[in-house]
Amino acid sequence: MLPPNYFAHETAAERYAQGRPYYHPLVIERVVKFTRIPRFARALDVACGAGLSTRALAEVADQVDAIDNSAPMLAHAPKLPNVFYQTASAEKLPFAENTFDLISVSSAFHWFDQDQFLREAARVLKPRGWLFIYKNVFLGDMRENPDFKPWLSDVYLAKYKTPPRERKRLTCEYTAEFGLNLASRESVPNDVPLTCEQLTAYFLSQSNVIAAVEHGTESIEDVAAWIDHGVRPYFKQTVGNFAFTSDIHYLVKS
Repeated sequence: MLPPNYFAHETAAERYAQGRPYYHPLVIERVVKFTRIPRFARALDVACGAGLSTRALAEVADQVDAIDNSAPMLAHAPKLPNVFYQTASAEKLPFAENTFDLISVSSAFHWFDQDQFLREAARVLKPRGWLFIYKNVFLGDMRENPDFKPWLSDVYLAKYKTPPRERKRLTCEYTAEFGLNLASRESVPNDVPLTCEQLTAYFLSQSNVIAAVEHGTESIEDVAAWIDHGVRPYFKQTVGNFAFTSDIHYLVKS
């Protein structure tokens, strides 16, 4: 059974659009370097959300189709001349076979019926087309203050627990079942500078907070005040640098 769509609410979509760091160009640069393809004819961005990943993908593709099953998220996506948005699910892609040169999935694969999505991705990819699945993982390290990480794990995540999600590993054996070859994977460290307000906004965009607010009984105002009160003492200056790592999987259709 798929988990609930934590990003289907207008309030959550608005926070997502405002609070998520824009790290996606870093990943797109790695994809171009790895594939040795400087520009793609037609690409698909699956679970595009508020369009941050789409915006980066549109820089290296002539045409981008972008889908998400949350209309409120799509309402916040940027309008770009070479991008076409529509509401659709990852498990039922509304496209013909052998349509795309490239498919991307950013920070969403763990919410999918993964078998069904990989089957669909292989169907709509052209022969030798690429699928890359990536996410930017918040490691919890604040460069200026190592005391922040214990607060994150022992206080914040203890109060707002991460909702269940699919944690199936992408292996060569698993992806081969769908005619997809796992060509490589890599983790690319990157630091994201955030003010106290930006860090709070990032936390407010996460599914654990959405579960407590849109799917629970807490008010967003109370949660925001609690997070701000918790993180503010760790800022020794206006901006802190927080460690992330971009995990990227490169798959190619056999």
